[in-house]
Amino acid sequence: MRTRANIGAAVLVALTFVLMVDETAAQDTSREFRELARRAEAAQDTHPAEAAALYRKALSIRPDWADGWLYLGASLFQAGRYAEARNALRKGVALAPGRGTPLAFLGMAEYELHDYKSALSDILKGESIGLADKPDFVTAARYRAALAALRLSDFAQALEQVRPLVRAGNDSPSIIEVLGLSALFADYLPSNLPLAKRPLVELAGRAAWAFVAERADQSEPLFKQLEQQFPNEPGVHYMCGVFRLDHDPVAAEEEFRREIRIATRNVPARVQLALLLIKRDEAAEAVKVAGEAVELQPADALCHATLGRALLSADRTSEAIAALETAAKLAPAAARTHFYLEQAYRRAGRMADARKEKAEWDRLRAKQEPVTVRNP
Repeated sequence: MRTRANIGAAVLVALTFVLMVDETAAQDTSREFRELARRAEAAQDTHPAEAAALYRKALSIRPDWADGWLYLGASLFQAGRYAEARNALRKGVALAPGRGTPLAFLGMAEYELHDYKSALSDILKGESIGLADKPDFVTAARYRAALAALRLSDFAQALEQVRPLVRAGNDSPSIIEVLGLSALFADYLPSNLPLAKRPLVELAGRAAWAFVAERADQSEPLFKQLEQQFPNEPGVHYMCGVFRLDHDPVAAEEEFRREIRIATRNVPARVQLALLLIKRDEAAEAVKVAGEAVELQPADALCHATLGRALLSADRTSEAIAALETAAKLAPAAARTHFYLEQAYRRAGRMADARKEKAEWDRLRAKQEPVTVRNP
């Protein structure tokens, strides 16, 4: 990863890109305000503490200057004064809502203050609005979101944060490490990963990278090596099962069953196994396996959605609707839940509800993929 100073500089560049020229500031009749704003801008990259002091003086004249609060936050962040940066960014975001880059930047400041839940939430909000097309900044924000997700044991979200980085070719050690931890559901962070676990995480990360990057020539040997070297480690057989899903579903099923034998409380393996059973029209066992997943993680939307699909396959429509409605409440932005809920409503003759779910499915599916990014 880059140094904090370099990240701060990348952030300033991103903010410069996203914040439009403040015409009201340029037209302000206060000569003192214009001079302070000019000097602060000139000091941003090289003297962030001086820039912060100048922005504070300018804001004392014009406290409603939204961009000034955001630039103040950027300068304070670059100077390592994260609590002050967070407060300034919050004021800027409140004065000028609807901008993705400042929200993501706010999340980065919250991450540095160990407020991981807020950090992840704000970065995700920023991504949903759209970030500046500045790869260094996007990478810095996504990497921190991935680490925040790991700290919250949200391994799926950690993986989703680094996925676009991998597809852009980012194979830095830090990204490989996050990939390995996420794919193995490892309850560690890069900073506290035991030395004995590093070979496992590094190999798992390289295998996951090759898989996500669609490097077929690298994937097969790496997954074979992973399974041979670490046959009894939790997470390994789940990874191998996901890798084999498309080209050998029979082998994938056996991998998921092995994973459940090794890690008896593994929920993702149960979800994947249930989905395979649904495809094979083994609805009764699929309902059983998906039900176990729900019992283990009752607040997980994917578990309820999978149970709903299994129940729908078993022609238990009313129960399927209940499970899918629960999934939609837990994760309303999950498009596929609305797709299956539409089918369930149609079977139940609830056509108005079915049309509503179809519209939501179409809306969510139309959302664009994240912007391309590069190495940190």
